[in-house]
Formats: sequence, C-alpha cells, structure tokens
Amino acid sequence: MKIRITVGDNQKLSGYTNIDPIAKFDDLEVDIRNLDEVVSDAECVEILSDDVIDYLEKKEAMQAISHWVKKLRHGGKIIVTSIDAHEAARSFYRKEIDLDIFNKVVHGSFTQPWDVRLSQTTLEELSSFLESNGLQVTKKRVNGVKLIVEAQRP
Repeated sequence: MKIRITVGDNQKLSGYTNIDPIAKFDDLEVDIRNLDEVVSDAECVEILSDDVIDYLEKKEAMQAISHWVKKLRHGGKIIVTSIDAHEAARSFYRKEIDLDIFNKVVHGSFTQPWDVRLSQTTLEELSSFLESNGLQVTKKRVNGVKLIVEAQRP
C-alpha cells in the first residue's frame, strides 16, 4: 500500500491512497495523525507526506511522523516535504523573498481557516528525527525554501 497525506491539495495522486482532511478524497475522513483506520502497522511500502507537518503543532507533528513510521514495512520508505525554516530565513535575509512572501511561507496565507502554519523545521532537524525513529535517511535536499527528506525502514 502507498499513502499520500496532504492538507488542502484537491489533487489525487494516482496509485496512492490519498488522505487529506480538507479534500476528503473518496469520502475518507481520516485523522492524518492516526492512520490506524486505513492501514495496519508494517503494511506500507511508501508514505508521502506532502507539506503536512507545518500545519501541526511541533509535538503533534513529531508524534504523527513516529506513528507513520510504524506503518512502514521493512524496506518501505517515507518522503516528507516541508518548509525549511533555515532556508526561508536565509532567503529573506538575502532579499530573495520579500516580507509578504516570507510571512506566507512561515506562517501560512490565512486564506482558509486551516491555512495557518503552526510549526517549522529544518532539513537537519527532520533528518535527525527520522534517524532517531530507526530509519535510514537515503536522500535529503532543499529546493528554494522547501525541504525533501526520504528515509527507509531497514
């Protein structure tokens, strides 16, 4: 099983069970922090968390990631995308983005009730956290202010 978790993305990704509390794909109403209704432990070959953890408070985000890791089978991978707080600050400092863009990147656009970013992380912090959960980080990169970390369960 492959799972994609998003918040407010309205586009389904083919080949995945798409979970989004806003779009409610296929009438799935699943708490993204607890996937027990959808998948058993060690059942997933891949979990893609697409810009989700920023919308959770830091403690909740880390608990959710730990929960998702339990859903991975051996050899399964998790891919997490998020805003890299360090890169956002650096881009603002270097005047690559203005204050309005910086605020939207770090805090959300506030165009929807859910569109409020409640926590930030960095590439290194997220990588270390995944490793502390027993995963092996296989890829990590930053594209602009967005980070992408891929890790595999040994």
